[in-house]
Amino acid sequence: MTQSQITRSRVMRRIGVAVAATIAISTLASTGSQAASNPSAPKYGGEVKVGIFDTFPGFCVGNNPANSALMATRTVYETLFEKTRGNDFVGLLAKSASVSADLKTWTVELRPGIKFHNGEAFNAAAAVTNFMNSSGMNFLGVAATKGPAAATAAYGHTLGTAVPFQSNVLKATAVGETTVVYSLDRPQNDFLGTLYASGRGFVRAPAQLIDKTTCSGTPIGTGPFKAVSFTTDEMIVAKNAEYWRKDPVTGNKLPYIDKITFTNIKESSSRQAAVQRGAIDAAMFSGASEGQYIQALRKQKQLVEYKSPAEYYPSLWLNQGKPGSPFKSKNARLAVLSCIDRVNWVKTRTKGEGVVSKSLVGPNNIMYTTSGFQKYSVEEAKKYVEAYKAETGATELAFAGPTDTSSVSVGNAKFFQTMMAKCGIKYDFVTEEGAVIIGKAFNPSPAAGSHYNAYDSIAILLFEGTDTTFNLPFVLTNGFASTSKNPLAGIFRTSIGSILGLNHHSNTDVDKLFYEGQAAQSKALAASKYKAGTALLQTEAIMGATFYFSYELFAGKSLGGIGKTPIELKKTQRLMTNWGIDWAGVYKTK
Repeated sequence: MTQSQITRSRVMRRIGVAVAATIAISTLASTGSQAASNPSAPKYGGEVKVGIFDTFPGFCVGNNPANSALMATRTVYETLFEKTRGNDFVGLLAKSASVSADLKTWTVELRPGIKFHNGEAFNAAAAVTNFMNSSGMNFLGVAATKGPAAATAAYGHTLGTAVPFQSNVLKATAVGETTVVYSLDRPQNDFLGTLYASGRGFVRAPAQLIDKTTCSGTPIGTGPFKAVSFTTDEMIVAKNAEYWRKDPVTGNKLPYIDKITFTNIKESSSRQAAVQRGAIDAAMFSGASEGQYIQALRKQKQLVEYKSPAEYYPSLWLNQGKPGSPFKSKNARLAVLSCIDRVNWVKTRTKGEGVVSKSLVGPNNIMYTTSGFQKYSVEEAKKYVEAYKAETGATELAFAGPTDTSSVSVGNAKFFQTMMAKCGIKYDFVTEEGAVIIGKAFNPSPAAGSHYNAYDSIAILLFEGTDTTFNLPFVLTNGFASTSKNPLAGIFRTSIGSILGLNHHSNTDVDKLFYEGQAAQSKALAASKYKAGTALLQTEAIMGATFYFSYELFAGKSLGGIGKTPIELKKTQRLMTNWGIDWAGVYKTK
């Protein structure tokens, strides 16, 4: 158990809003020093070094760069839409979107004249090629004509969690050069969030998707920087001289910086020391487990802090489907969730940077409700343990989970182990690299005797934000509803259809409530359905939560322009997110 040590491992292993009027506006958290304007005019040139805390798994649809590694990856790739500070969406590669009255047909208009780094045109055909591959549609076409083996050989490397994540799309159609029409199975008021996919819905050049080796090892996007080289622990990118964006305020051509080196500095203390003494220009940190380092860096006058909203909600996922897992029993689930000392966790493990959870999500989220959320009680937890043993004949309640290799993560796991022991529950953990953990938790091809989620439990950050678009696929019993008209359902419902739902529960009432929320024509109705879905997850002890938190980037004052460059006038994307900052408008001041 790490309660976020895999922070933002963000599951879209194969991935690649409600409409603006339906989304509440939240305030972007920031520090006082951050708000001060930089008097220096933007300058071109220079090299930047950035410390991150994640490794690089590769760049195909099936690879999943976590958190800070995603920040580096997003210098190369771009999404169709970006989320703004007002929590609506603004087009990036896209210009605009419109939806039919029944919420089942979304028409997206693309920006013309954009090219991928290899010279290929970004157009409707390229956008559809990305979608048809990552959603499995091309797989289906080959399987129908040449058989599953041929389909796997041709497109198997692009399959994975994107298939159930995008399962509501029946078809994506290119209309001319700049229009894409998405035809949906169910009404969906927040489809732009599906395309954004928490910053992971980026578009690759069709040439990159051609085969497994090229797809994973040759990143080709439309972004402000081109990939120069990468290893597991380092990625170097260089300025894309043909980049399409200009600063809408100044008219300056972007980007400013010539070269950025992103280096994985796993240990928090080493990353802190490097940015503090100026060995690197910036470093990213997680408030989930690096509170003491964040607090120390705040005292450094030579650094500026850029902070996200506290809208990231790590969850404890209890796997009911894994053979041998105790969590088929509601008593076992209640025992574990009643034994989580959230106040002590926030005080001890986050050093006060986290916020104690009272729900699976934070109060700014449309899903938020405290109904059914398990309270901490050692006495009640022990009663549930005894009930579990009486129910099953087991002599103890024991389970296991993974932890990342960093010392902070291992410390979290040991703290959780001690916490469980107070309630008579035995918890064991296995220490593995984050990318390995993600591979085992979201495994599309489990070996005999294994399961799609190889762990009894896993603490991982999947829930986020103020809406439910990205959260919903992880709580469903299956990405393909039993009534799904998606042609892929027949192939994938019994395999990767359930890969995203780490709880592997069977309560289809959860599906029904969240689908009704997506189909709602008003924010009020959507909220009532989402809250009911959250209450059901909590009442049935399907999963739990401990705290929520923010992400921070600390940068020297030699960097300017952070968070200052809107995509369109009055439409600026979020300053700091789980994937860090946008580097397109950042420059060296000296």
